[in-house]
Amino acid sequence: MLDLTDDVALMRPVIDALHASGTDPDRVLARVGLPPGGLPAGRFPHAAQALFWKAAIDECGEEHVGLYLAQHLPAFHGLLLEYLFLSSETFGEGLRHALRYVRLLSDTLNAKLDVQGERAVLVLGLIPGTPRHFPEMLAGAVIRLFDALTEGDFTPYEVQFMHAEGAPAERYAEVYGCPAQLGGERYALVFNASVLDKTSRHAAPELLRMHESLARRQLAEVERLDLVRKVRELIGELLVDSGATLEQVAARLNMPARRLRERLAMAGVRFNDLVTDYRCRLAKDLLLNTDERIEVIVERTGFSEPSTFYRAFKRWVGETPVEFRKRGKS
Repeated sequence: MLDLTDDVALMRPVIDALHASGTDPDRVLARVGLPPGGLPAGRFPHAAQALFWKAAIDECGEEHVGLYLAQHLPAFHGLLLEYLFLSSETFGEGLRHALRYVRLLSDTLNAKLDVQGERAVLVLGLIPGTPRHFPEMLAGAVIRLFDALTEGDFTPYEVQFMHAEGAPAERYAEVYGCPAQLGGERYALVFNASVLDKTSRHAAPELLRMHESLARRQLAEVERLDLVRKVRELIGELLVDSGATLEQVAARLNMPARRLRERLAMAGVRFNDLVTDYRCRLAKDLLLNTDERIEVIVERTGFSEPSTFYRAFKRWVGETPVEFRKRGKS
């Protein structure tokens, strides 16, 4: 399964909230292995959320840390999706524009809007098993943002969570201004649908087109990175059977080999370089972290002969596999 990622832009407001709450964000970042001064640009593994929130609990001394930090979040975070809202004619139009590009924030946010008469449901689509502090923080951030965008006209009815255990009911009502349902089948926010017709004082068609163009380019970049990650994953699977040719990977992706080569070129990589990089990293890992015989490592890295593996490894690293293992373990 492809590793899920989040954009650091999603977590920067949390850093601001830590600071506003009186907690030193650098202490939290240090516990996650990140340098002080904020998060670097780019995306990071969604699995790192668990470590981040555990560190935040310890540093804040707050059991319900996502809910706690939601109270300290700024209304606006300077995100591209917020500009899509502001430059749209109505709040509802802005929401629909933003939902097309919500994946820019996280692979876990497969959000959609469902309007049922006077009630609107924004389904956030987070995956089961996500640390509860993340969706609890996110719900607070969405409510604060929507309230600011509509100049106080946003009325939340209910927040729905998949996790079964959480804070006391009155704590959710205090932070969200509405009750929270635990142990549900989805992560969702239910609100008064009339707010979708709220006009934006900052509507500007020219700016909307510019913001959408930028969002499309950013989404295309995320999708290109996805392709590279998928190809790397398939290379690992196919090498077990001494495969991993361009044609084999393309077949797994249900596309012609020529198309795959073209798309990788657009992403700035070559297939053979991905295979070489994977073999090199796998060989290093097996040599340093296992006691596997060289013959086994030769097979697992997709080489047919030990001599070919030795020559390739010497070219990659500048020393033989035996020398590398001896130096690394000493």
